[in-house]
Amino acid sequence: MLQILIILMSVFLLSACSTTPSGPSVLVLPGADKNFDQFHNEDLLCRQLTRKQVIAAEEDIDSKDEAQQNYDIIYTQCMYSKGHQVPVPGIMYGMQQGWDQLPPPDDDEDEPEPPQTTQPKRR
Repeated sequence: MLQILIILMSVFLLSACSTTPSGPSVLVLPGADKNFDQFHNEDLLCRQLTRKQVIAAEEDIDSKDEAQQNYDIIYTQCMYSKGHQVPVPGIMYGMQQGWDQLPPPDDDEDEPEPPQTTQPKRR
């Protein structure tokens, strides 16, 4: 009896540690030429496809965060391929070190500064 209880407890604990996400954590908006019904149907289709792919790759996933990230990537790719609008991460200025402060002034201020370029110098 004790052996059965131990087996049941271990199965319960392992199932509680499941890493399969319940849904996407990214915002996707309907495409310009899509109505709500098309968006809803394609959302359901992409969720089903994504869930199957994440479950198939569950052996290689180490954490819930990694599983959610994989889910979001696959879901975003699916919705984008259907013509919907997906988020694009932007650059947050001020977060990079050194961009907040101006460089110190040069000793020789008579020379004009060279024009700023956006391309890196080649050596």
